[in-house]
Amino acid sequence: MKAIVLAAGTGSRLGELTKTRTKALVPVSGKPLIDYLLEFFDLSFFNEIIIVGGFHYEDIKTHVDKKNIPHVRVIENKEYLKGNIYTLITALRTFSDDSFLVTNADHIYPPLMFDKMKPQFRAITAMCDFDRKLAEDDMKVKLYPDTKKIESISKQLESFDCGYIGMTYVDMSIDNVYRNAIQETLLRFGEKAVVENILQVLAENEKTAPVIMDLSGIGWYEVDTIEDLMKAENLLLKDKNFQ
Repeated sequence: MKAIVLAAGTGSRLGELTKTRTKALVPVSGKPLIDYLLEFFDLSFFNEIIIVGGFHYEDIKTHVDKKNIPHVRVIENKEYLKGNIYTLITALRTFSDDSFLVTNADHIYPPLMFDKMKPQFRAITAMCDFDRKLAEDDMKVKLYPDTKKIESISKQLESFDCGYIGMTYVDMSIDNVYRNAIQETLLRFGEKAVVENILQVLAENEKTAPVIMDLSGIGWYEVDTIEDLMKAENLLLKDKNFQ
């Protein structure tokens, strides 16, 4: 199984912090975002972790290479100004016939969350929670009635059941379905397409609709804005899951 880390964007909403630095290297309580993610993973669970950089690619490559972690590598998406679906495609071009987990570099998850995830990976699974108050910019999920299957996923949903937390698992047994949906997504959404659009395309047919994994009650942090950063730094000091 592989992990794909999307770390190519410019992080423009962090202002001066990302003028000359990739978002994945922005420090939160003294530790770069990418380090939190590498600590979140059970590294022995993966045969390879692929970090896809773009904006200031050489900096993140140098940072990660210095760690000398077995089967972790950094590759470059030169089309990083387009939607992050191109960052995903950059990684998928490097392998086939393997399951994979896709995640963003700007999320801070506690390691115990990964322990809960490991026994539940199947088919195409989107990690979600039900215990957050979702804001306008959060990715919202509507389920098919009486199921755990996604009916729709979008930030614009007015009626929804839970929130997407930025991770998707794809099993090798259904890998072709996911990869085919990427092509449909590009045709429909164009070069600004994002990885969540793939889930939406799949969800429109209940037979291919992704299922959700409920990770409520654990807690995690997204660092997308200066306000997010300040909140994360404050709460991490008190969060027993990171002590």
